[in-house]
Amino acid sequence: MDFFSLRNIISAFSPFYVNGYPFLIMVWNILLAMVPFIFFLALSSYWQKTKFKKTGQKILAIVLFLFWLIFLPNAAYLIADTRHLLNYCPSNSYLSVCVSGVWEIMFFFVYSVFGWVFLVIYLSQMRKFLAEIFKERTARTAIMIIIPLVALGVLLGLTERFNSWDFFIHPLPILQNLLRYVTAWEYFRNWLAFTTGYYILYFFGDYLFAKKIAQ
Repeated sequence: MDFFSLRNIISAFSPFYVNGYPFLIMVWNILLAMVPFIFFLALSSYWQKTKFKKTGQKILAIVLFLFWLIFLPNAAYLIADTRHLLNYCPSNSYLSVCVSGVWEIMFFFVYSVFGWVFLVIYLSQMRKFLAEIFKERTARTAIMIIIPLVALGVLLGLTERFNSWDFFIHPLPILQNLLRYVTAWEYFRNWLAFTTGYYILYFFGDYLFAKKIAQ
């Protein structure tokens, strides 16, 4: 069944590979990284129309927020795709640079920058949105909680090969894998490293460009 997954189909028909990684998969990942923006626009527009005054409106707003949160790791996942550079040199090129593949370094760097920019903008937009509804302090606290959840989502996709929609299709296996990140040191260490990295990227990006772009 996995053979007929969308990822494998795209890989089979991709005409261009970068260090063995299908270019069409990169395009697909970028499209997935844009999905949270769609849910944010829907949530923001719904707030402007209703102000979430009724119970049903509040429930729908929570659902839209959860969809935004579930798909948010797709943006941060682009940063993790730089892992495809780990073996870009053949074994006989140890301690030297492969001239034929050195361009891939810049390619994957620019590709990962898309993920960084998307992540920072999405988080900044949500912080501003939550501050409008609640308070600035509450909004900032929410972002501090969201970032570790994003790190967990990325790791589930990176090491366990789950997709965002698996939260609806395979919730129990996801919960079982989540427990590893609080019970096993190797998993917790990865979570801690990714969380710390995303915190740094968020604060640095927020300082550099988020206030100018996420209006």
